[in-house]
Amino acid sequence: MNPPIILASGSAIRARILEGAGVPFRAVKPDVDEGAIKRANAGIDLEALAMRLAEAKALAADAPPEALVIGSDQILEFEGRAFDKPASMNEARARLLEMAGATHTLINAVAAARGGKIVFRHLDRPKLFVRALVENELDEYLDAAGPDILASVGAYQVESFGARLFEKIEGDYFAVLGLSLFPLLAFLRREGAIGF
Repeated sequence: MNPPIILASGSAIRARILEGAGVPFRAVKPDVDEGAIKRANAGIDLEALAMRLAEAKALAADAPPEALVIGSDQILEFEGRAFDKPASMNEARARLLEMAGATHTLINAVAAARGGKIVFRHLDRPKLFVRALVENELDEYLDAAGPDILASVGAYQVESFGARLFEKIEGDYFAVLGLSLFPLLAFLRREGAIGF
C-alpha cells in the first residue's frame, strides 16, 4: 500500500502544483511559529534558515507514522537581505520598485518527514531578473494583480500577471512558485508513494 502524502502547508499554489502533477495528498496547515524560528536562528545563512523552516513544517503536521509529510519554505534574497511577505500594497510597491532592473534569488527549501524524522531535503535557488519598470507600469500591475500578491515574498505571482515584470528566470519554475517539484517527485517514486 502506498504511504499517504501530506502537504504541510496552507499555500494554495503548493497544493495546485501537486494536484497538477497528479499527486494524491491531503493538505494540513502546520502549527509553526515562523517568526520564533527566525528569531531563534538569527545570524545563520538564509539557505539553512529556509531548510529549518521547511523541516519544522514537515515535523509539525499531525500525521500517521507511515505518512510522508512535505514541508516547504521560501525566502527572497535581494542584495544580501532577506525579505518576508509584504504586509501591505504600499510595501509591495516599494519592494518592486527597489528590485526593478535588478536580480534577486528565491531560496526554496523542501523537506519531507516520516515518523517524526526528516527523510528528504532539497534546496533550490532560482534567479529572477526584474525588468526596468516605470512607476505607472507598476501601478497598473498592482491594480490588476490586487492584494493576492501579498501572499508572495516577492509581491508577484509569475503564474499570472507577475510574469510581465520579468526579463527572464534562471532555474526551476516550480521552485519559483514555492515547491521544487521534480526532486520531490523523484523522492516520492523512490518511497513508493507514486507509481510513475
